Amino acid sequence: MTLAETQALFHEALTSADPPAPGRLEACFAGTADLPAPDRLAIYASMYAARRVDALRQTFPELAAVLGDERFAALARDYASVHPSSHHDIARLGHALPAFLREHPGPGRPDLGDLAALEWQRQEAFFAAPATAAGRDALARLAPDDFPRARLVLAPAVRLLELEHDPTPLWRALQAGAPPPSPSPGRCAVAIWRNGFEVVHARLPDAEAEALRRAAAGSTLGEVCEAFAVGAEPARAAYDALSSWVAEGWVAAVGTDASR
Repeated sequence: MTLAETQALFHEALTSADPPAPGRLEACFAGTADLPAPDRLAIYASMYAARRVDALRQTFPELAAVLGDERFAALARDYASVHPSSHHDIARLGHALPAFLREHPGPGRPDLGDLAALEWQRQEAFFAAPATAAGRDALARLAPDDFPRARLVLAPAVRLLELEHDPTPLWRALQAGAPPPSPSPGRCAVAIWRNGFEVVHARLPDAEAEALRRAAAGSTLGEVCEAFAVGAEPARAAYDALSSWVAEGWVAAVGTDASR
């Protein structure tokens, strides 16, 4: 057999629900009387399956805490059978787990897909490219006529999640070692960002979520600030939100249309 054929057979032995016929394995891989080739390959297959479960547990520790070891391992195996690893980095294995959980919600916990989405995006934020924050005076340097048409460049680590359940009460309980609260249904938006080496998230009010959505889409500051028009004291709300974005390092740059 060629190297490519050997590798393909090895991969089949590790990942297939129906192991290759023993004769095919014995013709390619060495075995002994005490440990024939199919049994040797079965050891690797078991290790590979366990490694996928461990990789998913590392990415979704809070989800694993909710489900417990046995239920999480069963979920991980079911998920990996439908979404096998397709990337050289095993940390990418869980990319479709939030959607998988929304299609197969856990008993009594329709919010698990949203919890998984939060954990996945927290990992994405941690590995996002670094960016230098624009600084607290970035907006103050804008001339009054330039402010409405200026645009924000957000740091790559900034994420905005739109969810069907609020995962933040569940997250806080799990972090504190407290019993998981009941699911919190209702659409909500959660911002995720990185502060140094620490990933942070927070639920946003509707107006601020819309403003951040507009900023991420490249809208002007005038259009971003219009998102606060629905509430009381819109100017104060816009000022407070933009100030917090800059202070938290969400803004990597501020530019006008002329500088684009």
